Amino acid sequence: MSKSNPSNDSNTDGTVDRVLNILNNEGQKEKSAFEEGNSLLIGKDANLIRKREEEYRDIQKQWVRREIWLKTANSILKKKGKKGNKQRIRYLTLPAYHRLDVSLFLKEGLLEITKRSKGAPEEIYVAAFENDPSKFALMKEQSPGFRLFGCESIENVLTDKNNKYYHELRNLFPFDVINLDLTTSITPEHEGPYSKTMDAVDTIFDIQSGQGIDWALFLTFRNVPDELEEGARSQLFRNLQNNIDNNPEVLEVFQNRYQKDSVKDLEKSDVKKCISQSVVKWLVDRAHQHKFKVGSSIQVYHYPRLNAGIPPYEIYKHVLELTPAGINPAHIPTKNIPVQAWMTRDLKKCVEQHKCRDVDDIIIRLLEKAHAKYEDLEDEVESLCKMI
Repeated sequence: MSKSNPSNDSNTDGTVDRVLNILNNEGQKEKSAFEEGNSLLIGKDANLIRKREEEYRDIQKQWVRREIWLKTANSILKKKGKKGNKQRIRYLTLPAYHRLDVSLFLKEGLLEITKRSKGAPEEIYVAAFENDPSKFALMKEQSPGFRLFGCESIENVLTDKNNKYYHELRNLFPFDVINLDLTTSITPEHEGPYSKTMDAVDTIFDIQSGQGIDWALFLTFRNVPDELEEGARSQLFRNLQNNIDNNPEVLEVFQNRYQKDSVKDLEKSDVKKCISQSVVKWLVDRAHQHKFKVGSSIQVYHYPRLNAGIPPYEIYKHVLELTPAGINPAHIPTKNIPVQAWMTRDLKKCVEQHKCRDVDDIIIRLLEKAHAKYEDLEDEVESLCKMI
């Protein structure tokens, strides 16, 4: 069976057109939020909405939501219960219009409910941000409401003390699950080696530290080598190579995983995989610096994004469970945390478990075994869209 992209046929039944009608109707309700003629729903900008709705409703992404994100959130919830915490999940996310991740978690009973009206959820412990003012205007009246919903980029909110949402978001920490579902490179070329995105990720680790909770980080980014800032790429690769050079156990794992002896060799054979591996290594480094160790597993998934009118690109999704880690009391405190045994185990794990699973291949195998599973995912997307 040849590989296909199920999302390419997403409008054959008029689904996308129905979504556009919904958005247009909501836009009329929110017309006071922006002047007539400036709406993204007018003229050529309607095509942008169409593309974005196709992007967030694809089957590959829904498979990741249900099979990876949902199961990871359930794992974190179980750990909270073992510590005697009866509350549900507190969630930070970047939702699209239909906020399918939020609706899925709510449907499965994972999210903490902070306000009810006649028994139904009126507000949930979710902080979310939408950078597009017109899309934000359409989304802000959706139900149930969030503890915080802001019209801003998450990077600005986390790193700019003068941002109007800065203190409000910080007061909502810690979160049990943080979903940085980005649509850009982790180090855009125009931002220099240490991008605002990387600064935001490091800030998250810093705020979450010292809270004594297990939590999960979901990181999604465009893995397009030409978009990666050259200095950042060089530093990420060098960081990974230093890990291999300074730890014979990690070198052995690297050789077994890739049948390569160096990062340069891996870059030549598969640059996207090399970027992904380097990002995982960087995330583990930041976790260690803030006294977190990796939990049960590191998961990496990818699939192509194929939308009409734009070049195809690869989406990578990283999932890490993190848990507070202790420092051996025999070590004298220094500026940097002394290397711990669990750190070495994590460095091996971040290579050993970096398997880069292809979601298209997984879905194709599912289709070959049972076509009904594919239809169930489509139906679930439809049902989640109707929850708002």
